[in-house]
Amino acid sequence: MRQLSPATFLILVAFTIPFAVEFRTFAGFFGLELPFISVILFEALLLTILTAVYVLGRLTSEEEAAATP
Repeated sequence: MRQLSPATFLILVAFTIPFAVEFRTFAGFFGLELPFISVILFEALLLTILTAVYVLGRLTSEEEAAATP
């Protein structure tokens, strides 16, 4: 598995912000009125997932490098 570089991680973090804000607009097209707190929680969920993928990618690559003679 290819790991994320720090620059790619920051770019993905930057793209999650408008994605989370527009999620509320997207839900409005279907008649769902979402409070602003839902945008904050959705953004927190996206950032948690993205950070977990980044950190786990770093940890597994270090373990593979240590296991290789």
